[in-house]
Amino acid sequence: MNEEFGNVDALFLDCDGVILDSVKLKEDAFRAIIVERIPQHVEKSMEYFLANGGTSRIKKFEWIWDNLVGEPLDAAALDELGCEFADGIYQRMLKCPYVGGAEEFLEAYHQRWPCHVISGTPDPELNAILRGRGMGKYFAGIHGSPRNKIQIGEALLAEHGYQRSKVWFVGDATTDRDAARGLDVRFVGIDGPHLTPYLDGNESLIQDMHGLAPVLTRSID
Repeated sequence: MNEEFGNVDALFLDCDGVILDSVKLKEDAFRAIIVERIPQHVEKSMEYFLANGGTSRIKKFEWIWDNLVGEPLDAAALDELGCEFADGIYQRMLKCPYVGGAEEFLEAYHQRWPCHVISGTPDPELNAILRGRGMGKYFAGIHGSPRNKIQIGEALLAEHGYQRSKVWFVGDATTDRDAARGLDVRFVGIDGPHLTPYLDGNESLIQDMHGLAPVLTRSID
């Protein structure tokens, strides 16, 4: 049996929960802000946070204050919350562990397949974190908000001429799955309660990044 890697033009990789094991870190930081600012809305706020992994923090704060607090925040107040969140996590993001198999996968395959990070984290912060960890060498591009994942993906498809059927989006949240479907590209999900029940038969599921290369590899006679 030979291994066929020709079915991959590029990889679109989420960051939190795919590359860095940082989901719980960010959940705790978000919860701390909600507890301090609007303790009466902690439960519903965290339900929304957990159901919308991959959505930018500004959009999350905006939805919570619009829909739960009933007092919409202006741009300056939203920016203040975003900065408070970023300041609380930055140093920990530089030191948090990788998702299992992520560093090994990137080291082994980044020269074979263009790897683009597509994240809801603000673009300057995302670049500072990944480059600060010495990971810039692994990626053809590092892309964050304010553009959403579909907007980023469409721009990359147009710029590089990737075939949609040969682009694989790897994520750990339903927002990643939805972005892959919106882009009409392949999807591989990292197993978890916020994603696993919602995949269809054409979408792959792996336990961590150790499982990605076998999914991308196709055996031929």
